[in-house]
Amino acid sequence: MNQPTTFQPATTPTRAPGWLGWLLPIGFVCLAAVLFNSSTSSDIPLAPSRTFDKSTLIVGPRRVAMQDPPTVQIEGRPQSCNGCHQIFTSSHPGGAALNFHQDLVLHHGLNNRCVNCHDTADRQKLTLRDGATVTFAETPQLCAQCHGTVYRDWQRGTHGKTLGSWVTESQAQRRLSCNECHDPHSPKYPSFVPLPGPNTLRMGDQSAPVHPEHSGKQNPLQRGFNKPASDRNNKITPDGVHP
Repeated sequence: MNQPTTFQPATTPTRAPGWLGWLLPIGFVCLAAVLFNSSTSSDIPLAPSRTFDKSTLIVGPRRVAMQDPPTVQIEGRPQSCNGCHQIFTSSHPGGAALNFHQDLVLHHGLNNRCVNCHDTADRQKLTLRDGATVTFAETPQLCAQCHGTVYRDWQRGTHGKTLGSWVTESQAQRRLSCNECHDPHSPKYPSFVPLPGPNTLRMGDQSAPVHPEHSGKQNPLQRGFNKPASDRNNKITPDGVHP
């Protein structure tokens, strides 16, 4: 005969005390405190701050060059060159004292006369050495007559400034012309302070000798330079053969 099955009443599981749940976060806090107190402070070398002119960061031409047709502001209104020069002709175009444009200072080598570059008959054109004329938009052709080497460097992109794109075939690329950086009447570039170099925050002074205290913690960029010449020249591969 089958024995009758007896059922035991379900027992209620024993719950852990509530304070055990706080052991893990308290342990993390204690561990963080130990690590914080045991860590050694290190002086991070900081380069001295330098000030510079924010205008040097402007991306674009350094000056506004005259285009075609060239105009000047006279009493707040734009006027063309021939608007005055066809009425008031210069009695001594070869080298007379300026009665107008007195703000211009000619400091361009032997080019100490206006007609060295400006055409005597049409002041809205520039004259070349062979008598041909070019527009103000073709100023580099005029400059190339005396500055051939610099002009060829400008053509190849090693002189001057490029905007828009580095791709030569790109329609967005724009090469600044000579008079967008240089004043044609005084083309010598003004002196300026270079922008600060890269900040080697944790590298420190790379030219300074390694302190004996930190001889075992050299910068990885300096390890090869601080080894004796014999060690650098006598390298051995893992198989024991000199390279």
